[in-house]
Amino acid sequence: MRNSAQEHEYDPNFVSKSQQKKAMDRLQAIGEQLAELSANQLKKLPISEELRDALLFLSTLKSNEAKRRHKQLIGKMMRHENEEALLSALNQRQQPNLERQLSLWVERLISQGESAINDTVRQYPAADRHTLRQAVRAAVHEQENTPTDTKAKQRLLTYLREAVLLSQ
Repeated sequence: MRNSAQEHEYDPNFVSKSQQKKAMDRLQAIGEQLAELSANQLKKLPISEELRDALLFLSTLKSNEAKRRHKQLIGKMMRHENEEALLSALNQRQQPNLERQLSLWVERLISQGESAINDTVRQYPAADRHTLRQAVRAAVHEQENTPTDTKAKQRLLTYLREAVLLSQ
């Protein structure tokens, strides 16, 4: 009989507790960036009214502890939002050329491999080397086997977009 750690090793849907915490930290950081936007900018984003109100309320708080707790609440609320659409809209607002730069960066990662991964991790400290390497490996494998399928490449682009956003 196997122990639970061995069983999780073979389960592709298993998410460790530390991975869950990293995901929550990422959502909370995105929420903090959203909180810096004006009310008019928030209205244009694809978010729920409840989250919009919470983001606007954050700017009224004075206590650091209250802000910290409210940021955690915003991170929790963001679990129910479409993270990809939100990141895309936020990036388009912040840097119009970012999508083009990211596409070029993804192509460089796929073509150059390890040296481009090292450059990426140096330039964007929020990028996890292991996760980035896995995403690049999947995109290269996908490009070699099924050139028409771009799911892994899209996942790499999304991950890189998050790393850029969190590194700023």
